[in-house]
Amino acid sequence: MSFTRKILLCAVAIALSALFVRLGLWQLDRHGERSAGLRGRAERAEAPRLEWTGPGDVPSDTAGLIGRRARLIGRWDRAAEVVLRSRTLGGRAGAELLTPFLVGGESGEVVMVLRGWLPAPDGLRPDLAAAWTDAAPPAGDADPPARVEGVFVSSRDGRGGQPLRVEIAGRPHLAIAGLDLALIREETALDLTPHVLRADDPPHGAALGPARAVETDAGPHLSYMIQWFSFAVIALGGTAMLLRSSSNRKT
Repeated sequence: MSFTRKILLCAVAIALSALFVRLGLWQLDRHGERSAGLRGRAERAEAPRLEWTGPGDVPSDTAGLIGRRARLIGRWDRAAEVVLRSRTLGGRAGAELLTPFLVGGESGEVVMVLRGWLPAPDGLRPDLAAAWTDAAPPAGDADPPARVEGVFVSSRDGRGGQPLRVEIAGRPHLAIAGLDLALIREETALDLTPHVLRADDPPHGAALGPARAVETDAGPHLSYMIQWFSFAVIALGGTAMLLRSSSNRKT
C-alpha cells in the first residue's frame, strides 16, 4: 500500500471515528435530557392533585404539568370522539379513544381525555358504545355531569399522520395515527386547550382496556451510545490492523 493511500485511509478512519463519537455523545445528551424529564415527571406526580372545575384552575402552559395528577369535573362530548387508530393491546388489534371533556359544563374549556382502548379488527372502527356501558344513560347527545381523574401527558404535534374520516354507528369520527392536538384542531371545530389527560386505567373486566402506558424509563439511548463508541473503536482498530498487515507483507 502506497504512503498516499495510507494517509487517505487514516484520514477516513479518523473522520468516521470522530463522527461516531459525536453521535455517541449526542445519545448521551439525549439520555440525560430524558432522565431529567422523568425525574421532573416523578416529582410532579407526588404533588397534590389539581382540581379543575372551571376557568383559571389550571395554567395554560403545560411545561410544568406533564405527569401531574388532576381531576376534571364537567361533561363529556361523546359526539366528537377521536379515534387513535392501530393500537394493539395484548396482541389484539384495536384503537384508543380521545374524548373531549367540557370542564365545568357546556361552555367550559375543552380538554382531550385519553380514555382507554377498545378492540377493533381493522384497528379503525371500535364499538364506541361499549366504552360507555358503565356510564349513566345520556339525555339526548349530552351526558350528565361527570368527573375524570388521570395524569397530564404531552401531545406529539406532527405525529398524527393522515387524518381519516370513518363512520361508526352512523356518525363520522376523526381517526388519526398519533396523539396530535394540532391536527385535531385543524380537522374539527373543537377549541381545545393544550392539555391532554390520560385517564386512570379502567377497572379489570371493564369494556375499556388501559391506554398506552406513560413511558417510565430513560429509553435505549445509553445502548445506542455504546454502539456508536464501539463503531469508533472498530474504525480505528480495523484501520490500524490493516496498516500493520500491509507493512508485514512488505517486510
